[in-house]
Amino acid sequence: MAELAINGGEKCVTEPVKVKWPITDERDAEHVAEVVRAGRGGWCRLGLEDGEVSSFEREWADYHDAKHCLAVNNGTVAIECALQGLGLRPGDEVIVPAVTFVASASGVLMARGIPVFADVIPETCQIDPDDIERKVTERTRGVVVVHYGGYPADLTRIKDVAERHGLFVLEDCAHAQGSEWEGRKVGAIGDVGTFSFQGSKALTCGEGGAIVTDREDVYEACWAYHHIGRALDAEKYEHETVGPNLRLSEVQGALLRTQLEKLQAQVEQRMATAAFLSEGLQEIPGVEPLKEDERITQRGYYFYVMRFDEETWGVSKGTFVRAFGAEGVPMSSGYWSTVYELPVFANNRYDSTGYPVVEGEGYGRVVDYKDVRCPNAELVTHHQHLTFTTHSLLYRKCAEDALAVFRKLWENRGELKDGEGQ
Repeated sequence: MAELAINGGEKCVTEPVKVKWPITDERDAEHVAEVVRAGRGGWCRLGLEDGEVSSFEREWADYHDAKHCLAVNNGTVAIECALQGLGLRPGDEVIVPAVTFVASASGVLMARGIPVFADVIPETCQIDPDDIERKVTERTRGVVVVHYGGYPADLTRIKDVAERHGLFVLEDCAHAQGSEWEGRKVGAIGDVGTFSFQGSKALTCGEGGAIVTDREDVYEACWAYHHIGRALDAEKYEHETVGPNLRLSEVQGALLRTQLEKLQAQVEQRMATAAFLSEGLQEIPGVEPLKEDERITQRGYYFYVMRFDEETWGVSKGTFVRAFGAEGVPMSSGYWSTVYELPVFANNRYDSTGYPVVEGEGYGRVVDYKDVRCPNAELVTHHQHLTFTTHSLLYRKCAEDALAVFRKLWENRGELKDGEGQ
């Protein structure tokens, strides 16, 4: 008789936790209703120095010990805007990690730069500072550092590499609301940091983003770009540069402000649940959390990342994930490929303006990604990477249920192995 649910046995967890996200209360509803009823500025931030967006920018900057914050309408354009603020020129190379969401690299193309992929460290899933240095050329202008899953990358070593080669450091903090490196929130440790407030993130208003920086020149350039080319002190129709409209609305700003009031307590709850999960995994062979680093003084989770050993379990990661989910607890394989294996890069070439080459040779140098290889990144994404969602970390019982499933699958790994490929 089958023991595993994937083979017809009883589920390990029959009453899974109903994970709620986002978490809202009357404070959210009342504050948004106040802003809607007031209708100040037509819910546009322009001219409202005491408005919701301006107030959120000050609060988010303070939270990150940063001098400046600029709110924009999503995390992808935050990367594009930040790169424009850093003065990226067409054809400039920007080194990005091979394991991340596509926007970390496509944002470079949107800013007319050329992404160059660097490998990751398997024990942390973060960009490898040594490979950053190997990928530097005379065309390299900067590095996009992704704090993947909320785990801060080694900013100390990365900044050292950047300073020796005259490169900017852009921190992509879409996963890392609340994360700290050596006692300071990530974001403004490099030259500029970007955030996403999309619906799955630890701080959300549905869609939204932000840029933080200590550099006055970068902030002013970003402001002009996000405001249709109008500088901070420009008149209404005084457009000095080219730029889209990336402004965030007052309604979204209001929601971010009340959600921000909850963030720190939620960060601490996620950390407590993650610590419990990590301790329990010590009893499970072939599954490890990411390597501990004492320089990470606080960790905001987008998801909890584990490393799966296919040899120890005798099955592929895909089989394991399917068997795990069948037991009543969701488990993800995370990003299933490196960024350069996605069709947008694998099937396209880009010229020195960052545009795809449809026919002919394009304009200037043409970059082809079909032969790019980052062995560690491919190992992580194809064979090792397991993730547990950030919102499940708000509930200790989710971790308890997950550990129960791990134990059941390990005890019945023979049956699991026998079912491989069926």
